[in-house]
Amino acid sequence: MPPCPEGYVALEWLEHAPGFVACLVGPDLVFAHANDAYKRLVGREELIGLPFDVALPEVAEQGVLPLLKSALATGDRLIQSASPVRLASFGGGTQLRYVDFVAQPIPHLEGGGGLLILGSDVTMETVSQRDLQFSLTHDVLTGLPNHALFRDRLEHLLRRAARAQRPLQVAALQLDLFKRVNALVGHEGGERILREIAARIERAAGPDATVARDSGDKFLLLLEGDLQPNAAARIQDVVRAVAEPFEHAEHAIYVTCCVGGAAFPLSGQTADSLLLAADRALACAQEAGAGMQRWDDTLPDDAGLTRLQLGFALREALAGGGLFLHYQPRVDLVSGEICAVEASVCLNGEGGAVSSAMLNGIAEECGLSAELGDWVLRAAAAQGARWHAMGYTGLRIAVNLSARQFGMRDLEGAIVRALADGGLPASCLDLGLTENLLVEDVDRVVEGLHALRHLGIRLCLDDFGTGASSLVNLQRLPVDVLKIDGSFLRRVPDDDGAAAVVDAIVTMGHSLGMRVVGDGVEREGQCEFLARHMCDEVQGDFVSKPVPFEAMAALLQAGPGLAPRLLRFNRTQPTLLLVDDEPSILSSLRRLLRGEGYRILTANSGKEGLQVLSEHTVDVIVSDQRMPEMTGVEFLRTVRQSYPDTVRIVLSGFTELQTVTDAVNAGAIYKFLTKPWDDEQLRSHIQEAVAYGAMANENHLLTLEVRTANQKLAAVNRQLESVLARQQSEIERGEISLDIVHEALDNVPVPVLASDDLGMIVLANRAALTLFAGRGQVLGCDVRQLFPGLPDQLPVGEVLSFEHHVGGKRCAADLRPMGSGSQSRGWLIAFAAPESAGAAAPAA
Repeated sequence: MPPCPEGYVALEWLEHAPGFVACLVGPDLVFAHANDAYKRLVGREELIGLPFDVALPEVAEQGVLPLLKSALATGDRLIQSASPVRLASFGGGTQLRYVDFVAQPIPHLEGGGGLLILGSDVTMETVSQRDLQFSLTHDVLTGLPNHALFRDRLEHLLRRAARAQRPLQVAALQLDLFKRVNALVGHEGGERILREIAARIERAAGPDATVARDSGDKFLLLLEGDLQPNAAARIQDVVRAVAEPFEHAEHAIYVTCCVGGAAFPLSGQTADSLLLAADRALACAQEAGAGMQRWDDTLPDDAGLTRLQLGFALREALAGGGLFLHYQPRVDLVSGEICAVEASVCLNGEGGAVSSAMLNGIAEECGLSAELGDWVLRAAAAQGARWHAMGYTGLRIAVNLSARQFGMRDLEGAIVRALADGGLPASCLDLGLTENLLVEDVDRVVEGLHALRHLGIRLCLDDFGTGASSLVNLQRLPVDVLKIDGSFLRRVPDDDGAAAVVDAIVTMGHSLGMRVVGDGVEREGQCEFLARHMCDEVQGDFVSKPVPFEAMAALLQAGPGLAPRLLRFNRTQPTLLLVDDEPSILSSLRRLLRGEGYRILTANSGKEGLQVLSEHTVDVIVSDQRMPEMTGVEFLRTVRQSYPDTVRIVLSGFTELQTVTDAVNAGAIYKFLTKPWDDEQLRSHIQEAVAYGAMANENHLLTLEVRTANQKLAAVNRQLESVLARQQSEIERGEISLDIVHEALDNVPVPVLASDDLGMIVLANRAALTLFAGRGQVLGCDVRQLFPGLPDQLPVGEVLSFEHHVGGKRCAADLRPMGSGSQSRGWLIAFAAPESAGAAAPAA
């Protein structure tokens, strides 16, 4: 028996180590040492002196011996992690173990070298990890996939079936009266039957089917590619296989099952809808009795089938055409000009054009949101460039960004490429974002938005007030534009609560330096309200519905998008509203006042007057007192609540004096006149009311001007904060880069000096300080003091080579001017490796 080679006696010290140790020597790999842990692992006591293949033949046959001999021959270390090996056990038989080991070659060993083997038994850890992974995706009792793995495979196959437009079948199978069977055969007998049923279902369903245990006595089947009759026949085979008898305690046990089936795309287009359809069919089968089968025949409505067909059409349109853009203008409430157009995508379907809202929803269902969004961005950029070429250089193009697009890995690069290909400057693009983006990682969202904003893109937060964002997050977002959702505007200005909310949103947006857009404006009254409450822009059907490119070009050419009276700083023709239920009275009043330069509106009742007020801006109201359904006082009291800026006059008889007086005292009425009226007196009072309203309007306009100036200041401050934050970030990055340069330069092995433009040494690396250690202070020294031979005028634009003696050594050096490719000024002096000084070498 060969002894353990000299120099490795220390291996005996590892006898009680937690891992196993062995030493193999010579070309036959003879055991020279093995500790107790190794002997326990391999199930052998007598190893020393035996070749590996003799001592452990069962291990050698499993492919370990060639690996060991290869390591010995090449001298390369052999590393194995969780390597499975079947080993003998002291109790007899074999066992599968998992081991981590390293075989380290010992090259200069007498007798042909050797191997030192160190390792540990990781069977428990490996088995536990594999069991855990298996239990997460499989049913422990039957070994079948569990619900989670089944659903994952279903979603994968659904995507494939949608692309190939092929059917897919899902079936839910539940055993009949299995609780009673389980009570009869006991817990262990019930588990045995379930395992056997699982095996029967797998065999009958075939190798191309997915079978899963959902829970308890319920199983799921997934069949791909078959037509429903063939799938039904295969499921019938499954039902018959389950119904075969089981032997238990010399008795036959019979188990039946009910099955419910569903098919893609008729029963549903998503995993959830298919599983629900299969459950509906299963419930129908169970109602019909044990052993029954039912297929879900509750087809989706026409809208569901249409959406499925549109999904296919959208995929084809993205590949080959059929998509087009519509644009809806946004109008500036100060200038009245169209300042931006928002792009929306449409599809030419069989039944006509498909709306943008439906198309975006279908794209989300089909996983095409990113592709559709990229198409919209590219098309809008190209068409926006055409408008700019037509002279509308200030027009901004607004494109909405989906959540799936925002999650793209290279969104910034995709936008830059789309703008470059289309020829639209980034400063002319508005990107619309939804509040739902903020549900994700807010820090990541803010970082991504800053990157987009640094390109010059303006960011808009759409549908504000309907999402999940908080005011804290809103303050952090680098958003330039806030769009009020149309649901808030529908009740404006009639609903005081809605008006207060809109006013608060506008004020908040301006305090954060944002522009505010009212989206979904449908009536003149809404537009007028927004203008007088400092909203910056409006968009909606009142301005224009979304129109194609050519129609939008015509709108741009037509000029302002809003009448002057609807703008923020309007000083327009005074408007009177005359309300009386007698047409003759209205005619008399119109004749009396038509030469005064007023815009005159009329209404035959208080209700009709309120309708007029909701559609038009009115300065003065003259109303009769005696009207059916609603008296003049009641009408004007209502007006005062919703339109307090109007000047209100009532025409009344003496008999109603007390009622009118009370209304005057309550502030509902500015003045009252008696019937019949005096023409000159009526003209005078209306002129006074118009003047009063004009004065109030001037005060209001002054307030708006102050608020506008404050808004602009807030916007400038917000932009300044963004610029300062970006500059601070660049400074920090520059400081880090400068530190890296300094450290790298300090570690350059050759001496390097640098001087400023006056010739003072401002930098010396470690090698330079060592070279000039005997010369005193180097930093702050004039370069000519260190090198007296240099000319009084240092060269500009050329390199000066010279030699210098220091410490008995001769050094070659180059003096290079700096600043040709940067803002640096001065000279850089770099030395070659020093040589011993020769007698003839001149000193600089």
